[in-house]
Amino acid sequence: MGDGSNIIKDIWRGKTAWQMDLKVRLWRARTKIEPPSDQPVVIFAVNLVSKRRAPDWDETCANLKMTLDSFHGQTNPNWRAFVCGQDKPDGIEFDEQVQFLKSHTSDKFNDQGDKRRQIIAHVAKTVKTDGYYMRFDADDLLHPHAVEHMCSDNNGAGYYVDDGYMYDVSNDRVAPVGSDGPDGIAFYQRCGSCCAVRYDFRNGRNFRQLLNEMKAHGRIIAKMRLFGFEMQPFPFPAAIYMINHGQNMVERRGKMDDKVQYVDRFAITDPTEISEIKSVFHLGT
Repeated sequence: MGDGSNIIKDIWRGKTAWQMDLKVRLWRARTKIEPPSDQPVVIFAVNLVSKRRAPDWDETCANLKMTLDSFHGQTNPNWRAFVCGQDKPDGIEFDEQVQFLKSHTSDKFNDQGDKRRQIIAHVAKTVKTDGYYMRFDADDLLHPHAVEHMCSDNNGAGYYVDDGYMYDVSNDRVAPVGSDGPDGIAFYQRCGSCCAVRYDFRNGRNFRQLLNEMKAHGRIIAKMRLFGFEMQPFPFPAAIYMINHGQNMVERRGKMDDKVQYVDRFAITDPTEISEIKSVFHLGT
């Protein structure tokens, strides 16, 4: 009964292999894939929890500011960020480069999908560039050379974070994460702030459908491959997954202990290495 019910649900949601194959074929048939321009723009899509749902709204706003600061610290300025939430965060300056979108939906426990779709719809309607679209959590940090790498390499497919770090805020400990890391699990399999996928809204909105298909972060690379885009890893540890600060979604779901234990087990102990990581990502500054 359980397997049959799951199959019916997959068909209803369009998740079966033949439905996905049909989606890809139809999309590729009506979408002309142009070469990437020489001025790609990286777009960051950030979902923000509502004030009512946040355990500590001030901390939530502070975490978001730290994330946005990591965007502002990029060595290449060709990026834009869209923050979507029910409540405009305190202490954040919004402008043309960083815009706030008021969420259209109620603040149910998991409204991430609603906000994701709203940002994509807004981008498809208002953005006339091509480049790379990256969902980013409102509490993680991006390496300052990430945008520079995407814009200069500009592979026309996308980029993913294979190697990065996990930082336990409460205990001030950092551990490496990646395919070559302590347990061999890639960063993109652990953290949602990991994949920058190709978009192109120069001549239409067809890429809106592709972006809406990029849901579970651990499956994005394979799904982009189905659409004909072979993403490449950043050649350096490109992001920090910030945990144990009291505002994580996984903590709200009761799934934080394993991550804290991971950092505790594999924490970097060399003071020089720790200092270098904090300096690069501006941790504690």
